[in-house]
Amino acid sequence: MTSQPLYNTIKSMIDAILNKLNKLVPQKWRWVLNHEGFRKYFKNTGWMFFGQMFSLLVSFFIGAWIARYLGPKNYGIVNYVIAFVGLFGFISYLGIDGILNRELVNHPEKRDELLGTAFVLKLFSGCLALIVASAAALIFNSNNLIRALLILFSLSYLIQAPSVINIYFQAEVKAKENIKAQLIGTLISSILKVALILFGGGVIWLVLIYAVDFIWQSQFLFYFYKQQGLKFSAWRYKSELARSIWHDGWPLMLSLAAASIYLKIDQVMIGKIMGEMAVGIYAAGVKITEIFYFIPSVVCVSLFPAIINAKKAGREIYEKRLRDFYYLLIFLALIITLPIAILAKPIISLLFGAQYLAAVPILRIYIWSSLGLFLWTGMGQYLTAENRTRIIFWLNLLAMLVNVIINLIFIPLWGLTGAAWATLIAYSVAPLSLFIFQRKNNR
Repeated sequence: MTSQPLYNTIKSMIDAILNKLNKLVPQKWRWVLNHEGFRKYFKNTGWMFFGQMFSLLVSFFIGAWIARYLGPKNYGIVNYVIAFVGLFGFISYLGIDGILNRELVNHPEKRDELLGTAFVLKLFSGCLALIVASAAALIFNSNNLIRALLILFSLSYLIQAPSVINIYFQAEVKAKENIKAQLIGTLISSILKVALILFGGGVIWLVLIYAVDFIWQSQFLFYFYKQQGLKFSAWRYKSELARSIWHDGWPLMLSLAAASIYLKIDQVMIGKIMGEMAVGIYAAGVKITEIFYFIPSVVCVSLFPAIINAKKAGREIYEKRLRDFYYLLIFLALIITLPIAILAKPIISLLFGAQYLAAVPILRIYIWSSLGLFLWTGMGQYLTAENRTRIIFWLNLLAMLVNVIINLIFIPLWGLTGAAWATLIAYSVAPLSLFIFQRKNNR
């Protein structure tokens, strides 16, 4: 396949890091590096990190080129469409991804029933998300072009059911298979976007490319699943299992609804209050921050199975690993945030051009929201593993309400920087609230 050189490059990088660590670490600790479990999780994390980093960097730089090509107004229209439709993503996801991952880890013998049931649930929820998002587009937007773009992009919900295979590979600690599919999908999508720029395509064609992005990845997820010697024909839908998954997942779906709103509502509100050009400027600052959002997810997906397994060794070891896990997430967020906050102006100028320099103060504020988001991603994994999903919902709901209220106040007062401050505050609400709650309970 055309992406084989990329696979080899990532594999070489992971092996090189392990070899370097072997030389740096004292002799008495090298047994850890050579431990089968450590190497398995380290390679899994490496594949996820380097693979997703490549995909996101390619997508980001293509996106920056698109932003220059479209200009702030048309770029704002595209980002408004993505943000508006994204508000309804919780319907498609159903909140079952974390539950499915947990059940595949705990009950691997039920693989075919779990995957078949989750696939049917996601097909149904994708259709429902399309209907709801399209209805909202018609009700809340009067511009016919934007209405058409919103309905077009909503079609993406119909093709997300194969993501259950992605979750299977996560549970099996086989990130390489997911990354292979992602790399191929990214390359195909990037080629289409470059062709759009070179041939002078408009926003309709661009939104269509975004809408069908997951098709390419899903085709290869199916392919790599079959390569494992597994068959889709063995998948079975079980209504009793569906009810069980839904029972555990609905609080997560509601929390995803709240999270979808507080993650996307700022751009939707800016579009309604200040217009599409303001959305384009704001999106330039936001996109740079969003490059790094994959990092806590990669760390969580790859390392959290080991943390869950630590419960078998005792509560004290489990809690120590959790604390170290949270410290790691904070450290990673800080080493990203500090240099970007300092170098915001040259970064915006280099990537997006002079027409987007108004995004500099937005980036300097917005990038600090990474601290709250990184930490909350880890805390969400902990609460899901402990089956305390209702807490995730209530904290996400609180963050959503804070974000909406502060945006309503700050955007009219301070414009785009007001929206950035609202997001920073909202992203800090959930982890701080959980931390305070746990401190009080431990006294």
